[in-house]
Amino acid sequence: MNNEENGYDYVAMKFIPIVKARTAWVLFSKYGLTQQAISKMVGVSQAEVSKYLNKRPMPESDGIKIKDSDIESFAKSVLINDEYNAQRVICKICPKGVEKSCSIMIR
Repeated sequence: MNNEENGYDYVAMKFIPIVKARTAWVLFSKYGLTQQAISKMVGVSQAEVSKYLNKRPMPESDGIKIKDSDIESFAKSVLINDEYNAQRVICKICPKGVEKSCSIMIR
């Protein structure tokens, strides 16, 4: 990954949308939440959640590979409103890596 791809723009425009889409799918399929409830939890519109759910199975894109177990851990944290663990999971799987100067928040 080059410096441009490793920047905050790459994370915000590529990585976070993939995480949100995959999280929406877990919240829908495993926990039976409505699109409206999911939209509030992941910070996107209900229409965006609908798009996410209609694109299953979601392919890995741009070489971003995220383990299902990490997405499930993140989804569970979102579901129970455990922001600390949710952020910890994101930092663990983020292509930027864990950096003290990182200010990317999930929502």
